[in-house]
Amino acid sequence: MITRPTVLITGASSSIGATYAERFARRGHDLILVARDKSRMDELAFRLRKESNVAVEVLPADLTSSADLPVLENRLRDDAVAS
Repeated sequence: MITRPTVLITGASSSIGATYAERFARRGHDLILVARDKSRMDELAFRLRKESNVAVEVLPADLTSSADLPVLENRLRDDAVAS
């Protein structure tokens, strides 16, 4: 089984974050997208999966909110355990 590198991108629903998501997807990286706007991330994820054939996980979170930080922390912790 071949594992591809996974890139976590914050602010992925627009602007620089979305641009980097597109660039990493074209290079064959799987992605974890983090931003507040789930619907925009879902649209981007759908397009990147179709165009680049990569796995894309959408993680809605506002990183300025202390209530949302555990979501990201748990996701990263789970990834480290699986490695």
